[in-house]
Amino acid sequence: MTKNPVKIVLLIGALALVGILALYVYNTTTPIGEKQKQLKDLGGEFQLNSLNGTVSLEQYKGQTVVLYFGFLNCAEVCPSSMSVMSAAFSLLPAEEYENVQGFFISVDPGRDDLESLNKFAKYFDKRIQGLTGTEEEIKALTDQYGVYFDLVDMESSELSYTVDHASRFYIINPEGKLVDAMSHTTTPIELAAGIERVLGNRLAKK
Repeated sequence: MTKNPVKIVLLIGALALVGILALYVYNTTTPIGEKQKQLKDLGGEFQLNSLNGTVSLEQYKGQTVVLYFGFLNCAEVCPSSMSVMSAAFSLLPAEEYENVQGFFISVDPGRDDLESLNKFAKYFDKRIQGLTGTEEEIKALTDQYGVYFDLVDMESSELSYTVDHASRFYIINPEGKLVDAMSHTTTPIELAAGIERVLGNRLAKK
């Protein structure tokens, strides 16, 4: 039976659109349809909960901070991204490693408890902490940093929902200013270089 070439073209186009949307979700800092904010308009102080108590960005003034937003039921992207962060930290000189702090921030506080978040984060590196907050706090923080995420129903799965989310590394300088947002496709070498650029700028100001 001869296949309809028009249907084939439409199918290929639909698959391509799905692929483009998936890449958008993982790399964007804004939901579809909203105006993208400039990096200079993002970032700022926050307070969230860790297993050991309240954590604020202010506590880490003088250090380079790397944020990653995800959730524990994220099967592939989040663990691989945390592996990139860990590998990047291992490439830093000893002095800079002692002055860098990573945070894995859960956008799924309804399922991700602090003990599990701490265990997950420490599995990758001792200088990574797991954080989360209330739904309201997470919504405010993701808006503040331009992080897209959305809860998606999964009726045919054991999980009642999953989370679509932007997958990026947010680098904050020792003054507490957001200076870079790097894609989840960033390599450990590239992320380490981004962290070291922050260090270089700090040293140049002294």
